Amino acid sequence: MRVPIPVRVIPAMATRAWFTPPPLSERRRQLWEQSLEETEPITVDFDGRPLNGFRYGGGPLVFLVHGWGGRAAQMGQLARSVADQGFTVVAIDFPGHGDQKWDTSDIFQMSSALNQLVAQFGAPRAVIAHSLGAMAVVYAFQSAMPERVVLLAPMLDINEALDTFAGRARLMPWTAASLKKRLRRFCGDSWAILAAGTDTDFGAADVLVVHDPDDPDTKFESSAVLAAVRDRTSLVVANSRGHNGVLADGEVAEAVGRFLLGVVPEAKESPRSF
Repeated sequence: MRVPIPVRVIPAMATRAWFTPPPLSERRRQLWEQSLEETEPITVDFDGRPLNGFRYGGGPLVFLVHGWGGRAAQMGQLARSVADQGFTVVAIDFPGHGDQKWDTSDIFQMSSALNQLVAQFGAPRAVIAHSLGAMAVVYAFQSAMPERVVLLAPMLDINEALDTFAGRARLMPWTAASLKKRLRRFCGDSWAILAAGTDTDFGAADVLVVHDPDDPDTKFESSAVLAAVRDRTSLVVANSRGHNGVLADGEVAEAVGRFLLGVVPEAKESPRSF
Protein backbone atom coordinates (compact mmCIF):
# COMPACT_ATOMS: atom_id res chain seq x y z
CA MET A 1 0.00 0.00 0.00
CA ARG A 2 1.59 3.23 -1.17
CA VAL A 3 0.71 6.07 1.17
CA PRO A 4 1.51 9.75 0.49
CA ILE A 5 4.00 11.21 2.96
CA PRO A 6 1.56 13.93 4.18
CA VAL A 7 -0.91 11.25 5.30
CA ARG A 8 1.81 9.52 7.28
CA VAL A 9 3.06 12.60 9.10
CA ILE A 10 0.26 15.21 9.24
CA PRO A 11 -2.61 14.32 11.62
CA ALA A 12 -5.20 16.35 9.69
CA MET A 13 -4.36 14.44 6.49
CA ALA A 14 -4.46 11.11 8.30
CA THR A 15 -7.86 12.03 9.72
CA ARG A 16 -9.15 12.86 6.26
CA ALA A 17 -7.87 9.52 4.98
CA TRP A 18 -9.58 7.70 7.88
CA PHE A 19 -12.96 9.14 6.89
CA THR A 20 -12.51 8.43 3.15
CA PRO A 21 -13.68 5.01 1.93
CA PRO A 22 -11.21 3.37 -0.46
CA PRO A 23 -12.04 3.56 -4.17
CA LEU A 24 -13.65 0.62 -5.94
CA SER A 25 -12.03 -0.69 -9.10
CA GLU A 26 -14.18 -0.98 -12.20
CA ARG A 27 -13.35 -4.68 -12.48
CA ARG A 28 -14.56 -5.40 -8.97
CA ARG A 29 -17.66 -3.26 -9.49
CA GLN A 30 -18.62 -5.24 -12.60
CA LEU A 31 -17.93 -8.55 -10.84
CA TRP A 32 -20.14 -7.68 -7.89
CA GLU A 33 -22.96 -6.27 -9.99
CA GLN A 34 -23.23 -9.52 -11.94
CA SER A 35 -24.76 -11.09 -8.83
CA LEU A 36 -27.67 -8.64 -8.80
CA GLU A 37 -29.61 -10.15 -11.70
CA GLU A 38 -33.28 -10.70 -10.80
CA THR A 39 -33.03 -8.45 -7.72
CA GLU A 40 -35.30 -5.40 -7.37
CA PRO A 41 -33.49 -2.03 -7.25
CA ILE A 42 -34.42 0.19 -4.30
CA THR A 43 -33.58 3.71 -3.17
CA VAL A 44 -33.48 5.04 0.38
CA ASP A 45 -33.47 8.78 1.08
CA PHE A 46 -30.59 9.95 3.25
CA ASP A 47 -30.64 13.67 4.02
CA GLY A 48 -32.05 14.38 0.59
CA ARG A 49 -29.61 12.16 -1.25
CA PRO A 50 -30.36 8.66 -2.57
CA LEU A 51 -28.73 5.49 -1.26
CA ASN A 52 -29.07 2.74 -3.86
CA GLY A 53 -29.53 -0.92 -3.09
CA PHE A 54 -31.65 -3.96 -3.81
CA ARG A 55 -34.41 -6.18 -2.47
CA TYR A 56 -34.82 -9.86 -3.21
CA GLY A 57 -37.02 -12.76 -2.15
CA GLY A 58 -40.08 -13.01 0.05
CA GLY A 59 -40.66 -13.74 3.72
CA PRO A 60 -39.23 -12.39 7.00
CA LEU A 61 -36.99 -9.37 6.55
CA VAL A 62 -33.19 -9.67 6.68
CA PHE A 63 -30.74 -6.77 6.27
CA LEU A 64 -27.38 -7.33 4.60
CA VAL A 65 -24.80 -4.79 5.79
CA HIS A 66 -21.54 -4.27 3.91
CA GLY A 67 -18.31 -3.11 5.52
CA TRP A 68 -15.99 -0.15 5.00
CA GLY A 69 -15.16 0.19 1.33
CA GLY A 70 -17.76 -2.40 0.38
CA ARG A 71 -21.01 -2.21 -1.57
CA ALA A 72 -24.43 -3.80 -1.37
CA ALA A 73 -23.64 -5.66 -4.60
CA GLN A 74 -20.68 -7.31 -2.87
CA MET A 75 -23.22 -9.38 -0.93
CA GLY A 76 -25.35 -10.35 -3.91
CA GLN A 77 -24.50 -14.06 -3.91
CA LEU A 78 -25.20 -14.34 -0.20
CA ALA A 79 -28.48 -12.47 -0.70
CA ARG A 80 -29.67 -15.00 -3.26
CA SER A 81 -28.82 -17.89 -0.95
CA VAL A 82 -30.65 -16.32 2.00
CA ALA A 83 -33.67 -15.47 -0.17
CA ASP A 84 -33.81 -19.10 -1.32
CA GLN A 85 -34.33 -20.04 2.34
CA GLY A 86 -37.55 -18.02 2.41
CA PHE A 87 -36.45 -14.53 3.45
CA THR A 88 -36.75 -11.04 2.01
CA VAL A 89 -33.26 -9.60 1.76
CA VAL A 90 -32.59 -5.85 1.65
CA ALA A 91 -29.21 -4.11 1.24
CA ILE A 92 -28.04 -0.58 0.42
CA ASP A 93 -24.79 1.22 -0.32
CA PHE A 94 -23.81 3.25 2.72
CA PRO A 95 -23.08 7.00 2.47
CA GLY A 96 -19.81 7.60 0.65
CA HIS A 97 -19.74 4.06 -0.76
CA GLY A 98 -22.00 4.17 -3.77
CA ASP A 99 -22.53 6.71 -6.51
CA GLN A 100 -23.35 9.61 -4.18
CA LYS A 101 -21.59 12.93 -4.50
CA TRP A 102 -19.88 13.01 -1.10
CA ASP A 103 -16.45 11.52 -0.48
CA THR A 104 -16.26 10.90 3.26
CA SER A 105 -18.29 8.74 5.61
CA ASP A 106 -18.30 7.51 9.20
CA ILE A 107 -19.89 4.95 11.47
CA PHE A 108 -22.65 7.34 12.53
CA GLN A 109 -23.73 7.95 8.94
CA MET A 110 -23.71 4.20 8.35
CA SER A 111 -25.88 3.66 11.42
CA SER A 112 -28.26 6.46 10.42
CA ALA A 113 -28.64 4.84 7.00
CA LEU A 114 -29.68 1.61 8.72
CA ASN A 115 -32.26 3.57 10.71
CA GLN A 116 -33.61 4.96 7.45
CA LEU A 117 -33.80 1.43 6.09
CA VAL A 118 -35.90 0.44 9.12
CA ALA A 119 -38.15 3.46 8.61
CA GLN A 120 -38.80 2.46 5.00
CA PHE A 121 -39.01 -1.35 5.22
CA GLY A 122 -39.63 -2.09 8.90
CA ALA A 123 -37.52 -3.75 11.58
CA PRO A 124 -35.63 -6.83 10.36
CA ARG A 125 -35.98 -10.30 11.84
CA ALA A 126 -32.24 -10.74 11.32
CA VAL A 127 -29.19 -8.83 10.18
CA ILE A 128 -26.03 -10.08 8.45
CA ALA A 129 -23.06 -7.72 8.77
CA HIS A 130 -19.58 -7.83 7.28
CA SER A 131 -16.43 -6.31 8.78
CA LEU A 132 -16.97 -2.72 10.03
CA GLY A 133 -20.64 -3.08 9.14
CA ALA A 134 -20.91 -5.05 12.39
CA MET A 135 -20.06 -1.91 14.35
CA ALA A 136 -22.68 0.06 12.43
CA VAL A 137 -25.27 -2.59 13.33
CA VAL A 138 -24.34 -2.45 17.02
CA TYR A 139 -24.73 1.32 17.09
CA ALA A 140 -27.93 1.43 15.02
CA PHE A 141 -29.73 -1.32 16.95
CA GLN A 142 -28.40 -0.67 20.45
CA SER A 143 -31.92 -0.19 21.81
CA ALA A 144 -33.55 -3.11 19.96
CA MET A 145 -31.29 -5.76 18.43
CA PRO A 146 -32.84 -8.12 15.84
CA GLU A 147 -33.56 -11.70 16.91
CA ARG A 148 -30.61 -13.13 15.01
CA VAL A 149 -27.31 -11.49 14.15
CA VAL A 150 -24.71 -12.91 11.76
CA LEU A 151 -21.22 -11.40 11.94
CA LEU A 152 -18.93 -12.13 8.99
CA ALA A 153 -15.28 -11.31 9.73
CA PRO A 154 -16.49 -8.61 12.14
CA MET A 155 -14.76 -5.49 13.43
CA LEU A 156 -16.27 -4.54 16.80
CA ASP A 157 -13.51 -2.42 18.36
CA ILE A 158 -12.54 0.96 16.97
CA ASN A 159 -9.14 0.60 18.66
CA GLU A 160 -8.40 -2.47 16.55
CA ALA A 161 -9.58 -0.63 13.45
CA LEU A 162 -7.25 2.25 14.27
CA ASP A 163 -4.30 -0.08 14.80
CA THR A 164 -4.93 -1.75 11.45
CA PHE A 165 -5.28 1.59 9.67
CA ALA A 166 -2.15 3.04 11.30
CA GLY A 167 -0.11 -0.02 10.36
CA ARG A 168 -1.21 -0.12 6.75
CA ALA A 169 -0.89 3.62 6.27
CA ARG A 170 2.50 3.50 8.05
CA LEU A 171 1.54 6.43 10.22
CA MET A 172 4.24 8.00 12.35
CA PRO A 173 3.66 7.38 16.09
CA TRP A 174 2.66 10.99 16.79
CA THR A 175 0.29 10.95 13.82
CA ALA A 176 -1.42 7.78 15.04
CA ALA A 177 -1.72 9.16 18.56
CA SER A 178 -3.18 12.45 17.31
CA LEU A 179 -5.63 10.61 15.04
CA LYS A 180 -6.92 8.62 18.00
CA LYS A 181 -7.40 11.79 20.08
CA ARG A 182 -9.28 13.43 17.23
CA LEU A 183 -11.54 10.41 16.80
CA ARG A 184 -12.26 10.22 20.53
CA ARG A 185 -13.41 13.84 20.41
CA PHE A 186 -15.48 13.13 17.31
CA CYS A 187 -17.18 10.08 18.86
CA GLY A 188 -17.71 11.60 22.30
CA ASP A 189 -19.68 9.38 24.66
CA SER A 190 -20.28 6.90 21.84
CA TRP A 191 -16.65 5.80 22.03
CA ALA A 192 -17.47 3.23 24.72
CA ILE A 193 -19.96 1.50 22.41
CA LEU A 194 -17.61 1.54 19.44
CA ALA A 195 -14.69 0.22 21.51
CA ALA A 196 -16.60 -2.51 23.35
CA GLY A 197 -15.08 -5.33 21.30
CA THR A 198 -15.73 -8.70 22.93
CA ASP A 199 -17.94 -6.95 25.52
CA THR A 200 -20.31 -5.66 22.84
CA ASP A 201 -23.94 -5.80 23.93
CA PHE A 202 -26.12 -7.80 21.53
CA GLY A 203 -29.05 -7.94 23.92
CA ALA A 204 -30.96 -11.23 23.77
CA ALA A 205 -30.05 -11.95 20.14
CA ASP A 206 -28.70 -15.27 18.95
CA VAL A 207 -25.35 -14.49 17.31
CA LEU A 208 -23.40 -16.45 14.70
CA VAL A 209 -19.80 -15.42 14.00
CA VAL A 210 -18.03 -16.60 10.83
CA HIS A 211 -14.32 -15.86 10.53
CA ASP A 212 -11.16 -17.08 8.82
CA PRO A 213 -8.27 -17.54 11.30
CA ASP A 214 -5.89 -16.04 8.73
CA ASP A 215 -8.03 -12.98 7.98
CA PRO A 216 -5.56 -10.10 7.41
CA ASP A 217 -8.09 -7.33 8.01
CA THR A 218 -9.95 -8.24 11.22
CA LYS A 219 -8.79 -10.32 14.17
CA PHE A 220 -10.05 -13.88 14.37
CA GLU A 221 -8.99 -13.98 18.02
CA SER A 222 -11.56 -11.32 18.90
CA SER A 223 -14.32 -13.37 17.28
CA ALA A 224 -13.20 -16.48 19.13
CA VAL A 225 -13.23 -14.67 22.47
CA LEU A 226 -16.67 -13.20 21.79
CA ALA A 227 -18.06 -16.66 21.07
CA ALA A 228 -16.38 -18.08 24.18
CA VAL A 229 -17.54 -15.47 26.69
CA ARG A 230 -21.03 -14.63 25.41
CA ASP A 231 -24.01 -16.94 25.77
CA ARG A 232 -26.18 -17.56 22.68
CA THR A 233 -23.13 -17.07 20.45
CA SER A 234 -21.64 -19.62 18.03
CA LEU A 235 -18.47 -19.56 15.95
CA VAL A 236 -17.86 -21.03 12.51
CA VAL A 237 -14.19 -21.24 11.52
CA ALA A 238 -14.11 -20.47 7.79
CA ASN A 239 -10.64 -21.68 6.86
CA SER A 240 -8.95 -20.12 3.82
CA ARG A 241 -11.92 -17.91 2.90
CA GLY A 242 -10.17 -14.61 3.57
CA HIS A 243 -11.81 -11.38 4.61
CA ASN A 244 -14.12 -10.89 1.62
CA GLY A 245 -14.32 -14.51 0.53
CA VAL A 246 -16.79 -15.34 3.30
CA LEU A 247 -19.37 -13.29 1.39
CA ALA A 248 -19.33 -15.51 -1.69
CA ASP A 249 -18.70 -18.97 -0.26
CA GLY A 250 -21.32 -21.69 -0.57
CA GLU A 251 -20.57 -23.39 2.74
CA VAL A 252 -20.68 -20.10 4.59
CA ALA A 253 -24.04 -19.29 2.96
CA GLU A 254 -25.37 -22.72 3.96
CA ALA A 255 -24.31 -22.21 7.60
CA VAL A 256 -25.89 -18.75 7.64
CA GLY A 257 -29.11 -20.11 6.14
CA ARG A 258 -29.39 -22.85 8.78
CA PHE A 259 -28.83 -20.30 11.52
CA LEU A 260 -31.54 -17.97 10.20
CA LEU A 261 -33.95 -20.90 10.05
CA GLY A 262 -33.37 -21.56 13.75
CA VAL A 263 -30.68 -24.25 13.73
CA VAL A 264 -28.59 -22.65 16.46
CA PRO A 265 -25.69 -24.74 17.86
CA GLU A 266 -25.13 -24.94 21.57
CA ALA A 267 -23.26 -21.76 22.52
CA LYS A 268 -20.27 -23.47 24.11
CA GLU A 269 -19.81 -26.48 21.84
CA SER A 270 -16.61 -26.74 19.83
CA PRO A 271 -16.62 -24.32 16.89
CA ARG A 272 -17.63 -25.76 13.56
CA SER A 273 -14.99 -25.60 10.88
CA PHE A 274 -14.83 -26.06 7.13
